[in-house]
Amino acid sequence: MSAFPRVLRRRMVLGGALVPAAAAAALLAAPVATAAPAAQQTPVALTSVAPAQRVASFDFNDALPENPDLLRQMLWIKEGQVPSAAPENLRVATFSAGLSRSAPGELTEDLSTPGDEQGQQVAETVQRAAPDLVLLTDVDVDGGEEFAQSFRTNYLAVGTGGQQGIDYPYMYVAEVNNGVDTGADLDNDGIIGGPGDTFGPGEFAGQHGMVLYSKHPLDTEGIRTFQELPWDSMPGNAIPEDTFTDLERSVLRLSSTSHWDIPVQVGDQTVHVLAAQPSDAGDGLAGAERHHDEMRLWADYVSGDPADSGYIVDDEGRSGGLDEGESFILAGEFGPLTGTALDEEEHPSVIAGLLESEVIHDPEPTSRGAQALTEDEHPMATEVVGRDGGDWTVARSDYLLPSSSLTTAASGVFWPQSGQLGSHLTRANAPGGEPGESNDTTPSEHRLVWTDLDLGSESD
Repeated sequence: MSAFPRVLRRRMVLGGALVPAAAAAALLAAPVATAAPAAQQTPVALTSVAPAQRVASFDFNDALPENPDLLRQMLWIKEGQVPSAAPENLRVATFSAGLSRSAPGELTEDLSTPGDEQGQQVAETVQRAAPDLVLLTDVDVDGGEEFAQSFRTNYLAVGTGGQQGIDYPYMYVAEVNNGVDTGADLDNDGIIGGPGDTFGPGEFAGQHGMVLYSKHPLDTEGIRTFQELPWDSMPGNAIPEDTFTDLERSVLRLSSTSHWDIPVQVGDQTVHVLAAQPSDAGDGLAGAERHHDEMRLWADYVSGDPADSGYIVDDEGRSGGLDEGESFILAGEFGPLTGTALDEEEHPSVIAGLLESEVIHDPEPTSRGAQALTEDEHPMATEVVGRDGGDWTVARSDYLLPSSSLTTAASGVFWPQSGQLGSHLTRANAPGGEPGESNDTTPSEHRLVWTDLDLGSESD
């Protein structure tokens, strides 16, 4: 028995043959534990994994299970390196990349050739997680397929920061509501036109959009978009009284960016990626109300009840939502107030309602970076909002929420602790600078979220 303190003697309690500690230590490039003073020992906290895989802390001097999934998790803990997905798993990721510029065409031009610094940072972030599917939000899509192809060819496919490039043969990009003029004076400034009069936040059409990259084929005939769905068409909507005229109310669109249902073919299975980037609940006219109803659209869409989804009509005129039992994953930047109720009686939290209905499950991904920055208070944070006095303000803004028909094998947030591999991409402030200063080495204030779906298993 090890002479280490009891907390470091606990074994990982999961099935599998036990292997010598030295072998595991060699795999992790770590020394075998010696009898160092107890005060120098730090238990390792595992990131969020499926309930069946939750384990205790470990001691390299004890025997460890010969389980490749757990050993990959251990490598991530020690080095900050995201573990490779198991062959039978589908890794899905979402990242609010912040690839936006101040004028139309600028991002497309910047990415038309290799070498853009921010483009390389975003690509390296994706490559370190190595997802099979990745949804990028907050990217300028005014360049359409030209932009999407340039980023795929010149950045994602080119290894950066010692990582391997990733080939994504399939992609999807489409028009969004951001920066598109409504033709109405929504902000009541006496002028029709400008950022305050658009369907979604943006200085120009296509700013702050979305793009999906995939290693697996997309069912292009089955893709549905809901960019033009009128907000007023939602029964019991939360549009506030006396905020808009009847004419303005009639032209408002529900989606501030867009809502996409993208069926992905993985072998003989179909997984619907339900992508969205709702408006910030704290911004703009009726921001909280619109955010609530944008999330409610997905709740109605996945309910399996035609009575809930009958009002939903896509941009091709097809009505209704998903059939009961279809597999899906909600993905995107949903904002820091997603879990907050608009009104407990009439408009409760949509995410809370979905979880209570057992239609979806929450993998609850965590990161060592968030744990360290917030002293374990907000381990699931995905965004650095700012700094108030001496404390960082963080939020969980980015989500991957699989349907209950899918089994989650592992999940996490790419936010290494300072000094771990990849931490140069997730610093909360500039190296050597004052807290809160802009950081040229960090592509976004958001963090990439990933989830592994075990398509070889059926959910209980």
